[in-house]
Amino acid sequence: MTEIRVRFAPSPTGALHLGGARTAIYNWLFARSTGGKFLLRIEDTDTRRSRTEYVEQIYNSLKWLGLNWDEEPVFQSQRLIAYQQAVRKLLDQGRAYSCFCTPQELEERRSQSGEYKYDGKCRSLGREQVSANFDAGKPAAVRFKIESGVTEWNDLVYDNIRVNHSEIDDFVIQRSNGIPTYQLAVVVDDIYMKISHVIRGEDHISNTPKQILLYQALGEKVPEFAHLPLLMGTDGKRLSKRHGATGVDEYKALGYPSFAVFNYLALLGWVPKDGNEILRPQELIRQFKLSDIARKSAIFDMKKFDWVSNEHIKRTGNEEIYTQILPILFANNLVSAEPDSAMRQYILKFIGLMKSRLRTFRQFADLGSYFFKDPENYEEKAVRKNWKDRDVNKRMEILLEKLKTIEDFSGTAIETAVREIAEKLEISAGKLIHPVRLAVSGYGVGPGIFELLAVIGKERVIRRIEYALKTLPL
Repeated sequence: MTEIRVRFAPSPTGALHLGGARTAIYNWLFARSTGGKFLLRIEDTDTRRSRTEYVEQIYNSLKWLGLNWDEEPVFQSQRLIAYQQAVRKLLDQGRAYSCFCTPQELEERRSQSGEYKYDGKCRSLGREQVSANFDAGKPAAVRFKIESGVTEWNDLVYDNIRVNHSEIDDFVIQRSNGIPTYQLAVVVDDIYMKISHVIRGEDHISNTPKQILLYQALGEKVPEFAHLPLLMGTDGKRLSKRHGATGVDEYKALGYPSFAVFNYLALLGWVPKDGNEILRPQELIRQFKLSDIARKSAIFDMKKFDWVSNEHIKRTGNEEIYTQILPILFANNLVSAEPDSAMRQYILKFIGLMKSRLRTFRQFADLGSYFFKDPENYEEKAVRKNWKDRDVNKRMEILLEKLKTIEDFSGTAIETAVREIAEKLEISAGKLIHPVRLAVSGYGVGPGIFELLAVIGKERVIRRIEYALKTLPL
């Protein structure tokens, strides 16, 4: 059996977006699930728009997702001679020809005929006329000659696809400046890289018959093709900035776990047979099959994405989360760069309390800062609801005195104290629980209150209640 070799081939004209990342993920999963190779090619022949910083960004995004490639990346900008050699071979075989039509001439003829396809004017030029044109200094593109017939292939997602050659014109394979077009470059590169399977977006289906014809004209084996359904927003339109962040680096900056981003993108067009949607990469490798990819467009739903991310965080060990959030806590001036043993244990308890409620690593700092510093303000909605008058202050003063007497400041002891006072005052426990949460955290909701108070500790809890008694109601 031929070695399975797939490639991901981004253009460094922008940051790696979610659609490209999903294509890379499917290529990587297919390679890893079959014992094949996952390769990377940088398609940078567009020198005007390609940027070195985007190459680095693509590298970093792929590495962050865990998509390691198996050989040195191939750069198209370094392979111009190979493309020109392929063009010369096609010219010598009579499978391609020089076209001297200027863009202006092409536009005029299209306007007159109403046909967008190339009319074949230069196709029948004799050698003498071609030589004369070159001698006169006329620039020439090179077009591939399409003969009558049909090209078909068995797509690994869409099954049999058949295209009549009457739908394809003599397309350009090399521009007049000597730079190859996409159609030629990818074929030459895939031959060079020994690619066995081309897995890419369905927007490339129209390119495939042209590329198959080039493989055949160059005397090379045609790879297998699999075209992936496009990513859409919940409004049914192609995913774009209007739907929110679309770059992988943006989700990294927002603090989403890389394995959650990987997992959710893998589910956009493919569903595991066992129905389990929360999977780490190794589990995805075990279940992944190209034949299971759906044909309909995949919908990127931010709510579903957040659910997947939250599920991952809930299932991730506290120690693993610790390594992820420590730099974030440090960047927000909540902890030192190297916490001592006591602080480390405190952070691990903090993680255990908070992780079931969060969808990103950044939220540990954004929504959990009160574990490390006293609240600077209080959620106004929660104040209006839970600390709206001075009667709350009277109840909280009684609770404060009781909390001061607790020696074993455990969740059980705190709960007992709160419920005893509520019973004595003939009020619901909630009339104490909600104000004390507000005083200690600044928020109206959060982790279980008794565990929360126990973790934060007696000294902090008493200090914060005393400050709230002086400050609230607002």
